[in-house]
Amino acid sequence: MTDPTVMLTGTELATALQLTYASNSAAYDQVADAACAIVGSLLTSTAASHATHPACREATLAVACDMWQARTAAGGQSVSIDFTPGAYRLSVWLTRRVSSLIADHADVAGMVG
Repeated sequence: MTDPTVMLTGTELATALQLTYASNSAAYDQVADAACAIVGSLLTSTAASHATHPACREATLAVACDMWQARTAAGGQSVSIDFTPGAYRLSVWLTRRVSSLIADHADVAGMVG
């Protein structure tokens, strides 16, 4: 990781997906930036302060992978080897799947009830 204030880069996303970064660098960077913004908005203070936390970085990677899958899969959903469709990925569950990873760093100021 080159920038210590970024939780995920496009290069790291492409590596995790086992794809070539140079083939579509702008798209990888865009998805990584969006994932950083989404997860960062759920965390206390600024996302930059959480860039060194492994759990926050893993949550950001998981969100980015789901976003990439929604972008590249037919209909925005995963399809298994027997061609049965999975659930739509860009829903409220995008961040709920990783809520346990970011629980220690979550911003509770917006929680009501």
